Amino acid sequence: MWNNVWLRCAVVLLLGCLACGLLPAQKLLLTPQRLRRLQRDRERATARWVNFDNRVESAAESPERGFELALYYAVTQDPKRGREALEWAVAHPCERRQTALVLDWAGPLASSNQRKALTDASCPAEPTNSATSVRDTLFLKIAAGEDPEPLIDKSQKELLASLENGGFQNSTELYAACEYLTAARSAEHVDLRENAAQFFINLPAELLLSLKPPNVEQPQAMMHLAALALVALDPNLPDSQFLQAWAMEGPQTIQDGPGVAYEFLWADPYLPGIGYQDLDPWIYDPSGRLFARKNWDSNSCWISIAADGVDQQNCPPDWRNVTNTFGHLTLIPVIGGCATVPHFNPSETAIVWQLRPREKLVYIENREKVEVQADPAGLLRLDRNVEGKICRSR
Repeated sequence: MWNNVWLRCAVVLLLGCLACGLLPAQKLLLTPQRLRRLQRDRERATARWVNFDNRVESAAESPERGFELALYYAVTQDPKRGREALEWAVAHPCERRQTALVLDWAGPLASSNQRKALTDASCPAEPTNSATSVRDTLFLKIAAGEDPEPLIDKSQKELLASLENGGFQNSTELYAACEYLTAARSAEHVDLRENAAQFFINLPAELLLSLKPPNVEQPQAMMHLAALALVALDPNLPDSQFLQAWAMEGPQTIQDGPGVAYEFLWADPYLPGIGYQDLDPWIYDPSGRLFARKNWDSNSCWISIAADGVDQQNCPPDWRNVTNTFGHLTLIPVIGGCATVPHFNPSETAIVWQLRPREKLVYIENREKVEVQADPAGLLRLDRNVEGKICRSR
């Protein structure tokens, strides 16, 4: 192979470009495709780039200064900003996420002393059971050139279980989990979502439907950013397009403050979106969770039923005791011993509720008694062959 002069020259040139930072070698968040998009935004002077540029120029005391400067350097290759990022990180070595991003993105500019200071920093121990803490630890290992596989193997199961059990409703944890999954995929070429495939397929819609009516039109900034990061994990999921359209709405765009760097990083206007108002307004997880709303109006009746309780907004006082429809869902309370199940066609779903966790029910099919069991929240999705009465088992 090394007899090929042209090949040797190409390899030497490639290594030289990597060493001097002309080609992206980042492993944290900035895939080559994402970096090209950000550079294109800069060339076109988009509103998100202008907001970010103004932030870097004017907010020297920003609590996210290391992240902002490192991102600016990654996009512009301005060595002044890269050196400033490194100086900030050395002065704030226990800002673990930001330190890792600075080291990863501006690493080619780091002196041996700076690199040693950033990789050897002694910081107070953090809780290990949060997505934020695990994300930060993973970032530092990758940025320092350590093998991240043992940490990923150790932490992924608990992180995914936390999300599946409702942790995705905590926007800070969801955002950190998205960064963790993105970094693990880039570093180890493994998509951890495959270990909870159905959950992640449903997650974009479930996240939207979990929002209470006021928070759809005016979400918290971190929930908006978490939605953008979640879409970036897999823009090709059908329900990602609903979440993309929602998260890209103009009024949600972060115009100033620390969030502008995140907005610039994650918001991708080149992805397709479908109006979230066309999303069927309910979603059920068989592990024991239901979100539903009458429509997408700000005063719509919205409900949440899970193992840890029932919540609602804008619903009639007697909504728990009567049959309700939410889009193509019919929700039937079991009051007393039995409930009557109306006929429903193949495009509709019926769920009975107000049952005890794992309670057993029976119905008659072809003159035979069939026994079924509710989920941990006391919900039971009915098969289409259930008609007439379904009763508590005795």
